[in-house]
Amino acid sequence: MKNASLKILFIISIVLAGSYLQAAHLVGGQISYECIGNGEYRIRLRVYRDCAGGGAQFDTQANIAIYDTANNLITMLTPTKGATINVPPDSTGNPCVSAPPGLCTEYADYLDSIVLPPVPGGYVITHQRCCRNNSIDNVVNPGSIGNTYTVSIPSNDTTCNSSAEFVGVAPIVICMGKELNMPLRIKETDGDSLYIELCRILEGGASGGGGGGCNTTIPNPPCPPPYVNVTFGPSYSYLTPVPSSPIFAVHPQTGTITGTPNALGKYVLGICVTEYRKGIPLSTTRLDYQFNVSNCVSTIVADMVTPLEDPEVECDGLTVQFTSEVTTTPNVFWKFGDPTSLVDTSSKANPKWRYPAPGKYTVTLIAGIGSGCGDTTETVFEVQPPVYPDYSFNGIFCLNANKADFDAIGYYPNDATFAWEFGADANIPTYSQKTPPTINWSAPGKKIIKLTVAYDACVKEYIDSLEISNFSSVVSAGPDFAIKVDEVVEVTGSGGQRFEWTASHPVYFGSPFNRSTAIKPTPGADTITIYMRATDHLGCEGIDSLYLFVDDDPGIMNLITPNDDGRNDYFDLSQLNPDGNCKLTIMNRYGSEVWVANEYKNDWKGVNKGGNELPDGTYYYILECGTELRHVSAITIWRLQ
Repeated sequence: MKNASLKILFIISIVLAGSYLQAAHLVGGQISYECIGNGEYRIRLRVYRDCAGGGAQFDTQANIAIYDTANNLITMLTPTKGATINVPPDSTGNPCVSAPPGLCTEYADYLDSIVLPPVPGGYVITHQRCCRNNSIDNVVNPGSIGNTYTVSIPSNDTTCNSSAEFVGVAPIVICMGKELNMPLRIKETDGDSLYIELCRILEGGASGGGGGGCNTTIPNPPCPPPYVNVTFGPSYSYLTPVPSSPIFAVHPQTGTITGTPNALGKYVLGICVTEYRKGIPLSTTRLDYQFNVSNCVSTIVADMVTPLEDPEVECDGLTVQFTSEVTTTPNVFWKFGDPTSLVDTSSKANPKWRYPAPGKYTVTLIAGIGSGCGDTTETVFEVQPPVYPDYSFNGIFCLNANKADFDAIGYYPNDATFAWEFGADANIPTYSQKTPPTINWSAPGKKIIKLTVAYDACVKEYIDSLEISNFSSVVSAGPDFAIKVDEVVEVTGSGGQRFEWTASHPVYFGSPFNRSTAIKPTPGADTITIYMRATDHLGCEGIDSLYLFVDDDPGIMNLITPNDDGRNDYFDLSQLNPDGNCKLTIMNRYGSEVWVANEYKNDWKGVNKGGNELPDGTYYYILECGTELRHVSAITIWRLQ
């Protein structure tokens, strides 16, 4: 049964889009009426035009003819054009998509009132005007034919019937590849049932204006029925006006238009709504309209940085840094696809997630969640085991025998490449295999070793260092000695296999290339430094030294050992200063006075003027007795331990 609820306001959102040629003229319209009482009807004619490419302007007045059932012209109405209203250029009927630029569609209403008494058969109200756009894709010769908008008043209308009316503005654009779920807005005030369907559209007027009558551009008066149906092109009809899969269709009760357009272009169609009262049709309102199918742009697009865009996102092993590229809304929601977790989600723009194991994981990003315009995208991330470059090394690290062997350790993918950097003074400054040959350096110092590992688009580095030393053996020349000038002492070194003894002053070495050697000083130095160079079995060297404190004057003391052992604790000059009345001045190696006594009692114990112990070492003294400079020489302090 063709019925619907008593008062119906169908609100259907249409997703519209198009590829736009230069539009030329009319793109649709409808005619309807409202009974305002006492047989008076308010007639509304709405005409749409494409204003993107210029074309004919709206007529200042519209010709509307009213015929009876016998096609007798009852009267002519010539209402004046109302305000020109621009249809919003982004009108798609869907807040989640935006139309392409370059649209311009506007409409104008023509309103008039007339008293029409009830008569058998009722009345036919008609407006005709040429021409349609010549760029329409589903009609034969569209630029040469016009439009007929017509509606009827029921026979003997004593109930003051008002026709159904399409209200609001139909969307301009249908989006290519977007599923339609498009409500129309239809007003019906009498409580009648409605039946909505795709229907034929009608020709009216002709291009060129010749021929007169119904073949003029603006027939005056508009012609009575019957009217000529618009001829659709091959593969099109009034039931299949728009290329679509599933098919473009309208629900008869809800008025919802469905289908998924699959071809760009401009398409005209008719949608009729018929009133039924007690199963009897009363009046049909026809919307003749042009839709444009185009590639729409979603107002919210879910987008993320993918491994294809930035392969380095998969370079951190099990931890992945995700980056949202959504620019139209801050509301995003991530699902990381981790099957081992129930909380693998985040609402941050750029979250991180650590996966439990290597593998492929499907990551989902939802943009505009909760807005009604959400968009979703999915990307597969292939998580690899973590790569942490490292190396081990061992060898000899003294200069004259240095060598080092390196090996990259840790996990590396099969396609990994290696780049070693050992420094400009290495025998092999760079190397490109996992395990390099033995490396040595020509100069001592700190050596920076860098290993770079590359795999896929990933690059990882590890830097460490080692020290090449001039002397790396731990050696000892033995303790210091105090001897007489003609005395012989034996010294013994340690820490090597080969030895070499030298001195800062000529001495006699019994065996200068043995571990132990006899040493006999020659006159002329009070302190001699003895050096020992030792070389171990690897060829690494070390140097140590000891001091020989030489007493080259048997009669005059040249060494004190102020350690309170009862021997040589005091500087005894009694041979030169028997009565203790001479002046003694002590100076360091730099000539600075460190101690003085005007009447020296042969009791100096290696202290300074303040009574504090002086460091071990050699000092110089002057002994003055009256006006006589009695003796100048050196004295060595050596506190035996």
